[in-house]
Order: sequence, then C-alpha cells, then structure tokens
Amino acid sequence: MVITSRRNSRVVRMAGLLSSAKQRRESGEFAAEGIKLLYDAVRSGIEVTQVLVSESCEVDYDLIGGASVEVVSDDVFKSVSTQRTPQGALFSARRPGYSEKMTGTLIVLDGVQDPGNVGTVIRTAAAFAMGGVLLTGGCADPFSYKTVRASMGGVFRVPVTECAPEELRRLCGGRRIAAAMPRADAVSVRELSGDVVPVIGSEGRGISDEVLAVCDESFYIPMPGRMESLNAAVAAVIALWEMTR
Repeated sequence: MVITSRRNSRVVRMAGLLSSAKQRRESGEFAAEGIKLLYDAVRSGIEVTQVLVSESCEVDYDLIGGASVEVVSDDVFKSVSTQRTPQGALFSARRPGYSEKMTGTLIVLDGVQDPGNVGTVIRTAAAFAMGGVLLTGGCADPFSYKTVRASMGGVFRVPVTECAPEELRRLCGGRRIAAAMPRADAVSVRELSGDVVPVIGSEGRGISDEVLAVCDESFYIPMPGRMESLNAAVAAVIALWEMTR
C-alpha cells in the first residue's frame, strides 16, 4: 500500500524529527535522509525504527534489516524531503546511548553552531577511531539531519556527548584540557598528545569564559600567512591529526 496523504501519522512524525530538536530530545530518536546513510546506520548497529521509501526508489530490503518500511508517493516524499533532489529514503532511528565513561582520544567543541562544522569534526573523529566528541556551549544538534549528513555516518560510530562546561573535567577523566587560544604561554599544536583534550571554540566568540575556567593550558596553530583565524572544523582536524599521527 502506498501512502498518499501528507497527514499520515508516519509522515508527520518523520517531518517532526527532521525539523524539531525538541521532538528529537523527547523521543530519543532522530531522522536522516539517504539510502547510503540508511544502509550505513544498519551496518553500524543503530536501531532504525521507521523507513519511508519513495515509490520510485529501489532499495535492498535485505540491507535494511527488520525496520518497518512504508512506501509513500513521490509527491508526499518530496514534501518531507530535506533535499532538492531527493534520494528516495528517509529513516528514523534511536539515538545511540553512550556511557559517561569516555576513553581514548577526545575533543571538545564549545559553541560551534554550524552543523556542517560539527558534522565534519565527528566524521574526522570517527576516521581517526577516537574515543569521543564532547559538545558544550550550545553547539549544533549532533543529530539534526544536517549534522548527521555532514558526519557521513560518523555519528553512528563515535560517541558524542552534550554536556555543561562544569561537566567537562569529569568526562575528560582527569586528563589535561587545552584551549585553542594564542596566549603568551600557549604551546604549538605539534606538542599536543593523546592524553590532552583540545578545546575548539566558535569562530565568532572563541572559547567561553566558563570553558576556559576548566582548561589547564592553551595551544596555537602556527599560521605563517596573514590570516587571523581558521575555520573551526579545520582547526579541530589539524589538532586531531597532530595528536594521532
């Protein structure tokens, strides 16, 4: 049976998860779009709860697993889709639950509000097999469809925890916390190691006073060119590369 009404409860629910951070928080679920992301989520062990497939889209049901699948008309799918050229598959899934005990290399983002930047950092953290990403200071929702898409499935593979600044020291397990800030006593990023947790702030306001209060030291990224700063995601990637190479 093909769903042809935009008021269908499954369609309305999917649209709500895509657009509403409040609904995502209250339900413990998120929504994303794309066949590749769908297959990736299933392979990663994410609990996919609902799949909406456009009637003109072909999917491999063996790769979807036991998730509930509904076929919707192309018009209805386009009304919910977040993309100009829909890929034909929308899905909802349970947000992964992670222990507060985080191990391995960590990174903190403070007030990074662009979902593309947050997603890029999560993608990099997953590529480097890091222990986790900590978000504080009103960062972009790690499970908005924009962030999930930018992470290229990385959010399925690396622990991501949202926390208050005062929780950072506990979550970092006693490791030194280093702020990306060019102070007089700052060390080069080349001197960071895996037992240090770098903090990257937003491009607009930098690192907040609340987060700086829990930092033990600071570091800088050498820039011989005439630029004042780097994109937040680029700075984070450089720090992670130097720590893990």
